[in-house]
Amino acid sequence: MNSSLKEISQEIKNAKSIAIFTHKNPDLDAFGSSLALYYACKQLGKDVDVFLKDDINERNLKLIGENPYKNDFTGKDYDLMISTDISSPELLGDFADIFCNGRRKIVLDHHSSDSLKGDLTYRKPNYSSCSEVVNSLIKTMKIDFTEKIASLIFIGLTGDTNSFVNTNVNAGSFYTAYKCVKANADITNINEIVYKTKTKKDIELEKYLLNNFKLEGDIAYCLVTLKTLEDFNAVKDDCGFYSSELLSMDGVNISFSIIEQSPNFYSVSLRGKYGYNVRDIATKFGGGGHINAAGIKKGANDINEFKDQIINEAKRQRMSKWSWMGLY
Repeated sequence: MNSSLKEISQEIKNAKSIAIFTHKNPDLDAFGSSLALYYACKQLGKDVDVFLKDDINERNLKLIGENPYKNDFTGKDYDLMISTDISSPELLGDFADIFCNGRRKIVLDHHSSDSLKGDLTYRKPNYSSCSEVVNSLIKTMKIDFTEKIASLIFIGLTGDTNSFVNTNVNAGSFYTAYKCVKANADITNINEIVYKTKTKKDIELEKYLLNNFKLEGDIAYCLVTLKTLEDFNAVKDDCGFYSSELLSMDGVNISFSIIEQSPNFYSVSLRGKYGYNVRDIATKFGGGGHINAAGIKKGANDINEFKDQIINEAKRQRMSKWSWMGLY
């Protein structure tokens, strides 16, 4: 059951020290929501730290400007811990036990899963990004909506909507974007970095995708081994566009990429067109996300066997849906 933004706002105002966490392997919404909240708490005069174990690539560093994230937990006894854009404890990575054992916890999220519990929770699955959730909280706290905070909210919003083309977009998404633009968010620079700038590595990875994707019916996929990443001097995030790019192909309704992050441990990004639920596929393998955009983190002995399991699950769920509708 959701707490009210008023309750959460008061909890933050009562706390002297605050620790903020977002999910491992962060996307733009993770950056936008956690950092916007960090700067909002700084504005309130709080002793606040924001934690993230992962390295941040050059492109994302350009987006967020300064990097206030701490890689290691300081051991400080914080009055309050807040998570942003996290649907399950596993996504906290090395910080899972620290957060779950915190003295007082707030969960801010926009995923439908509720396996991460807080003393106070504000979860809005109808919001297109967690940055919108944070935006609503900042409005409730009556904090100055600075250019920096507006830019971070817009970064998270544009990232999780893929520049407002994903099916999770609604009127609220555009209204939040309007408020960001009105507050002088640096959308020109954000759009330049996210959508209009490509490195030589980006072009090489696009070439790899075009030469190595596979089709099975209306399902498109690409496999990326650890050796491939090493050959391109790349990391998982550099291939983050693969599943979205494949979904844009005419006739493709479901797409995914499997990327080996460490030996026999894989990151899967799934995308589905309107009417295709990839979240249910991800859930089958311990993952989660949204109906049209989901992910999996999983160990497997063989990348091709794992790929076949995902394809078979996609086909099984489709058959079940068609049978229920009387079409099979």
